[in-house]
Amino acid sequence: MPRLRVLVLMGGPSLEHEVSVVSGVNVVRAMNPEKYNVHPVFIGKDDMWSWSSRELSPYQQQNFSENYFHALDGSASRREKSPALSMLPDADIAFLALHGKWGEDGHVQALLEHWKIPYTGSGFTASAVAMDKIISKEVYKASGIPTPPYTVLLKSVFSGDKLLAAADLLGFPLVIKDPLGGSSIGMGIAKTLEEAEKLCLELFQNTEKLLLERFIAGEEASCGYMEGVGNIPPTEMRMTSQEFFDYDAKYLGKSQEITPAEFSAERTRAIRELSRNAHEALGCAVYSRTDVRIDALGNLWALETNTLPGMTPTSILPAEMASIGISYAGLIDLIIEKSLSVKR
Repeated sequence: MPRLRVLVLMGGPSLEHEVSVVSGVNVVRAMNPEKYNVHPVFIGKDDMWSWSSRELSPYQQQNFSENYFHALDGSASRREKSPALSMLPDADIAFLALHGKWGEDGHVQALLEHWKIPYTGSGFTASAVAMDKIISKEVYKASGIPTPPYTVLLKSVFSGDKLLAAADLLGFPLVIKDPLGGSSIGMGIAKTLEEAEKLCLELFQNTEKLLLERFIAGEEASCGYMEGVGNIPPTEMRMTSQEFFDYDAKYLGKSQEITPAEFSAERTRAIRELSRNAHEALGCAVYSRTDVRIDALGNLWALETNTLPGMTPTSILPAEMASIGISYAGLIDLIIEKSLSVKR
């Protein structure tokens, strides 16, 4: 059986560039060389793309790192600024190890569709909707999925009075987010009006609007969903030195992730159902992961849905799949197989 030709896209101009590279490196290393002809593609923060027309050898795959792109030379190597995707090696599918703005928000998905290159995961519309936390919360509400109460502040008309009104509506602590942020970058929790104003002014440096959300005290969980795969367990996030599951908690070991979560069977089913409902409401394809807060009464609140969940060694979805007997390499196989059957 001929091997599938796979582009593995990683990097990108978003704040999650480094996380994406780690995801991409691990995907490349784990891909079965007997099944796949692998062409990694690096997208720099400056939108410079680097790749080789030659597939990786088994040795290169096993020892793959970001250094591969820095060492590219010869007639087979290419470095192009914002290239037409027809310049990339011919491929059966592009595996998206991208995260955050531009990579996960529908931009690259739209480009790939324009050039008729199949790709993994959700389409450009669902990606854009899920990435925008304001729009996705509206979809949650319209679909009967509980999500914390919120309001929106615009940079152009921001004032102390508007912030005070938002605080009166939602109370403290107050969660403040860049609605297009990812990996819990561009967010914080304010306990006072002074802290809230300082955080808003800081975040407004990179965005024109902010999502202000009621803080749900209690536990936090996350649950992956993959079409056709049942019984994926949720993961519980237990904070150590952090108050909420931010970037440091995710990637710098400042939280403890329990997979499978030690919840009751009833709560586990409820979280799993919420994850599936969020995936379907947003129109996602193949796989996703939804973050959840659990209040003192046991009520579930959907925070956000990730259409390209992390694929780093410490990522939640690979751990959840491993707990039901699906290896990291097997997860990659499933993502590719199911993505090839999606009608765009």
